[in-house]
Amino acid sequence: MAKEGPVKAEGTRRPLERVLRIHEMVLRGNFPNCSTIARELEVNRKTIQRDLNFMRDELELPLAYDETSHGYHYTRPVSDFPFLKTTSGDLVGLLLARNALGGMKGSALEASLRTGFQRLLAGMSDRITLPWSEVDQAFSVKSLGMTERDAFLFERLARAVLESRELHFEYRKLADDRPAKRRLQPYHLAEIDGGWYLIGHDLDRGARRTFAVQRMRAVHLTERRFVRSRDFRLEDHFAGSFGVWAGGDKGGATYRVKIRFHGFAARVVAERRWHPSQEIAEVEPGGTVIDLTMTLSALEDIARWILGFGAQAEALEPTELRERVAEELRRAAERYGGG
Repeated sequence: MAKEGPVKAEGTRRPLERVLRIHEMVLRGNFPNCSTIARELEVNRKTIQRDLNFMRDELELPLAYDETSHGYHYTRPVSDFPFLKTTSGDLVGLLLARNALGGMKGSALEASLRTGFQRLLAGMSDRITLPWSEVDQAFSVKSLGMTERDAFLFERLARAVLESRELHFEYRKLADDRPAKRRLQPYHLAEIDGGWYLIGHDLDRGARRTFAVQRMRAVHLTERRFVRSRDFRLEDHFAGSFGVWAGGDKGGATYRVKIRFHGFAARVVAERRWHPSQEIAEVEPGGTVIDLTMTLSALEDIARWILGFGAQAEALEPTELRERVAEELRRAAERYGGG
């Protein structure tokens, strides 16, 4: 059996890139077959056959094999490469993402993303016809706290994450009087409760840290590259968090948090899933009083959340959390002239 030519390792050419190249080859009208395509793209024939089946069955391209010419062709004209099957849920996701750009208006990033949305919609035009004016009346995103400075800085941070480039910047913690210089290998940018946060490996502290984008200053994108840690998974990083604060690195402290809710707060809390570890138990029949328990790795965010419910929420465990909430309430009462 004749050996095929040199084959690149699977994965060196992305599947979508291969499919687009095959589409271009078929459009030329030269009747390419599995062997000729495999040689040009430097992958094996089985991979090409799977790609051809995907184009015909999933993308619904009019692809057929011509026995006379011993190759593939389109049985009818094909102008644009089709998108994958688009559902109403996909459309809603696209629309909400488009609306979320409002806070970045005027930035280079906003212009780039808006152009990308326009290309996506152009490719979907044969499946979806819907004017933006009607869309804006049907769906919306409420964005909080995004500043113009955040939007311009975001582009630089995004490049650092995508290109695995080290960042140098000044950062001021909420409790500090002045900023400190930091060096970071950035892993991930996350939007949480209307704010953007950068997660990565802090080189000076030798640990994983989360930084609020709005408190970063003098950000310098270096040419120094790094290899991203293989053990970083976003779901693991935030597994024990209630918001932004994720506590220490793996193996750090965990807290069993127990909160009692009364009245409307009990109903609101019982209606939603706030954390993967949560358990809700009725203290009084009818759900007018409930206990919410969770296992968390940090207490900062949960303390603020409890305070937001005022007198209808009570931190029961751990003692550290109860004392923290009580102290904040005492300070608040003093400001309002309480005893």
